[in-house]
Amino acid sequence: MRKPLGKLREKGQVLVFAVVILVILLIAAVFLFDLHSIIRAKIKLDTAEQAAALAAGRWQMRSLNLIGEINLIKASETLLDEIPTVGEDDATKIESAVKTLTEMQSRISFCGPLIAFGAAQQAAKNNGINIYVSDSSSDLKTVYRDLNNYLDKLDPSSQYYNYGDVAEAPNYYKWREPYVAMLKLILSQGLAVRPNGRFPGLESVDPPWLDDDTLYSAILNKIWCNPNLNAIVKYADSYWNGKWWNVDFEHTSFPEESEIYTLGIKFTGTDSVGQETLQQALGDTVGSAAVADLGSISWCAYDSKWPRYGADGTSENLNYSGPNNGGLNYWSRGMFLYSDLKKNMFYGGAAAYAECYQKIKLMSKYKSRMSRPSATEGTAGAADQLAKAREALRNDLIRTASEETLKVGNDSSTDTDSGGAVAKPLWSLDYPPTDAVIVLPYFKNVALIPSTMQRCRPLRVDFSDLEKFLIWLSDVDDLHNPATAPPTGTQSYLTALQTLDDPTFRKSGWNNNYTGAALAVSAYFQDDYKYDPETNPTGAGWLQQIWVGTDSSVEESASSAITEKAAGWNTRIYSGKKYILRDRNGNLVTNEQMICRWTPGGPTGTVPGTRIGPSHL
Repeated sequence: MRKPLGKLREKGQVLVFAVVILVILLIAAVFLFDLHSIIRAKIKLDTAEQAAALAAGRWQMRSLNLIGEINLIKASETLLDEIPTVGEDDATKIESAVKTLTEMQSRISFCGPLIAFGAAQQAAKNNGINIYVSDSSSDLKTVYRDLNNYLDKLDPSSQYYNYGDVAEAPNYYKWREPYVAMLKLILSQGLAVRPNGRFPGLESVDPPWLDDDTLYSAILNKIWCNPNLNAIVKYADSYWNGKWWNVDFEHTSFPEESEIYTLGIKFTGTDSVGQETLQQALGDTVGSAAVADLGSISWCAYDSKWPRYGADGTSENLNYSGPNNGGLNYWSRGMFLYSDLKKNMFYGGAAAYAECYQKIKLMSKYKSRMSRPSATEGTAGAADQLAKAREALRNDLIRTASEETLKVGNDSSTDTDSGGAVAKPLWSLDYPPTDAVIVLPYFKNVALIPSTMQRCRPLRVDFSDLEKFLIWLSDVDDLHNPATAPPTGTQSYLTALQTLDDPTFRKSGWNNNYTGAALAVSAYFQDDYKYDPETNPTGAGWLQQIWVGTDSSVEESASSAITEKAAGWNTRIYSGKKYILRDRNGNLVTNEQMICRWTPGGPTGTVPGTRIGPSHL
């Protein structure tokens, strides 16, 4: 008996369905395998970065303590033993001994951080981090390239030599040859992590917000909640007259110590330290007359990266490298740091950064062998489905597509932001180490800190695009018609500043001419009160505008008459489906309060703001 035509057309349909389901299951299994590989790699990288940062930070701590011990030896030799007035020969011997001690301190400031560099590499490798980009690649990590470039700049015979007339023997130590030899030795052992230090770059940028990479994209995309953009659009209109983009900065200079894992020290005479401070550091038993006799002694002290405030004790120190991201109050509110860390955490100076990355192969490079049928169901080519399903089963279900890899971790040579771990030597006394001025041996521990807490410049020998742009900008007299083109790859920075120079743009974010005069509540559901350069030049900028929400539970046909409804911690004022909020003080909630996470901290930075929520409305 002949089968009906419909039955023949259904032949093989189960097989097609089974193949599709099987392919889906295989793809899901491959995805789960990739997911676990990524999680495993991320955990391994995080562990390695933390181990490397802690290892380097511990050697920074030991180096500072050794330098501090030698400071005390200098004090003991000249003060505590009360050396009497001596003849010229004895005075020469004492001077020679003190110079030897100073040379030892200088030697430690180069060698100690490089031991930290080597220790960080070993810690990372012990935690399974490869010195190659991937297991099957012969390509070394990008840190090799940057370190080799750094070595070129240290070689006086190289065309890239970058040290000019830098002293060959600062503080009596001939640093260059042993420093280079140690770097080459560490390089030969293999590099797994990128360190931080003081490398070519800009510091003390003024105004500092020009040095914020995120500001420029925020301008171009009107991200008014960006902390710096939020702050500067509120500047008085007079600020934007003239050459407001006049940028000032200093180039990073040779610190006369290791540029890798820098300790942040300087050598200074007794006169620079100050008698009163030196007596405080060395003890009240030391007489001022004895201190006055020490003018020829060079003490190892903390440099400008350590203290938060300038010489007057109140103004912010732009060189400060410590926890100023958001202000000290941000880090001391109890949500980030254990209370026993706070008292000896809030200073700058030495910090150890370590970042690494790895590229892993993905199983998802495999794809189904069953291709899309060439015709839709109901046409003559519909039987093509069965043929393709059978072919897939006969020749394996999946095929290899192009090689796919995923980078896990951070690489500062290509990534915009740093993303490694940071460790910091901890001071054991109840006051910051800079109160003692000279280095003392009271660093007792090292701890991981949030990576955003202390500024760390990863090893990068060349200037970043933003730094190149700021150097170019310093010579620009006409922002809209500069005499020369900006450096390659930096046009977007110029476009952003040209946009910021437009008062229409600034007023669309925050209009200083908006008085906030009371309007009928219904007006805030309309656009009439908002800034418009043509029709409403005194209107509210986006940050000042009243936030409007939509309640999906309200019918579309709901009346637009104004009604109020208590909602626990606030009051909702409805007009149809839309509503605005009134806080407990009777004030309407703005976009800035409801959407932005931070409020501005002024021209030098930002401080944490108030997030609108149940506890504040």
